[in-house]
Amino acid sequence: MTTVVELSELAEHFRQSDATFGASPLYRELCGVVADDEPTLELLMRRRPGQQPSFLLFGAVHHLLLGGVEHELRDFYPSVVGTPARDPAAAGPVFLDFCRLHRDQVAELVGTRLVQSNVVRRVLALRCALAALRDLVDGPVHLVEVGASAGFHLHVDRYRYRLGGRDFGSPDARLTVESEWRGDAPPPELTHLPEIGSRTGVDLHPVDVRDPDQRRWLRALVWPEDRPAAGLLDAALAQAVAEPVRVIAGDAIDVCPDLGRQLPAGEARLVFHAATRMHVPADRRAAFDQAIDSMGADGPLYHLWLEPAFAPHHGERADEGLLAWHGPDTTRPVNLVRVDGHLRWMAPLDGGP
Repeated sequence: MTTVVELSELAEHFRQSDATFGASPLYRELCGVVADDEPTLELLMRRRPGQQPSFLLFGAVHHLLLGGVEHELRDFYPSVVGTPARDPAAAGPVFLDFCRLHRDQVAELVGTRLVQSNVVRRVLALRCALAALRDLVDGPVHLVEVGASAGFHLHVDRYRYRLGGRDFGSPDARLTVESEWRGDAPPPELTHLPEIGSRTGVDLHPVDVRDPDQRRWLRALVWPEDRPAAGLLDAALAQAVAEPVRVIAGDAIDVCPDLGRQLPAGEARLVFHAATRMHVPADRRAAFDQAIDSMGADGPLYHLWLEPAFAPHHGERADEGLLAWHGPDTTRPVNLVRVDGHLRWMAPLDGGP
């Protein structure tokens, strides 16, 4: 009975997910096809708790195609064959055939891999918060990213940024992060940052940036049509190889309290997570929030998040498309700026989309 219910929930998830993939015509087409195919849905019964089903399944198939598996399906992926990719309207039956022929390989990936941070542009969220902290704190700020993956967001001060016709950050950076500014008011000033005292990531399964297979997994989580995002990811991974940062392997619920005690007492800490809490099992989200809050026991805590409305911090009501944070002595969210989930655009709170 449980299996029937879970399959029904998975089918409904895929039927509702086409809106999630607004920038991926291929994945929008595949959502409806997968929703109606029980054998493919059954593959997802093996996933780890909390993992977003459509991201995980599509990432697993993409990973195999990027790794060289030969099948007609590859012809629908711009990331594999380039611009002459086939019309997504014909991809559904081919996708199901791929999942049938390579069922064991897909199942292995679905059962062992995690949906991990791969959107480099989200580093702009961290840059915005750091710039806002410049006038709020004295002394260094210690960066902690939960769900850090390969840790490339923690290089926030080593990138160059282009927003609203202005450039910020290092002119000699390996990569430039660009986003559209949608508003008549000028974009936020992102030049001056506080001193970064330390940078630490926390992840259930940190990505070893020296391992081609693990790098390819992150690449597979980028939607097939988004070649600019894939290029940014490659450059960010190269930065991570050149200047590794510490990423602790473990559950944030277990790691964060001890990590908070290790940071210098009295010094500010900025904890960031993006599209991470959404993957925490619902019955563990309260403990996740408490673990992050515990990091403020020995120093001022600034907590920044970019999560979908269905997974708001501390259960607070959340509006879609807002970057929010809270400072010391409160858990009430304060909105900073309007954003697209992948930071393709940003806008002031009183304007934009």
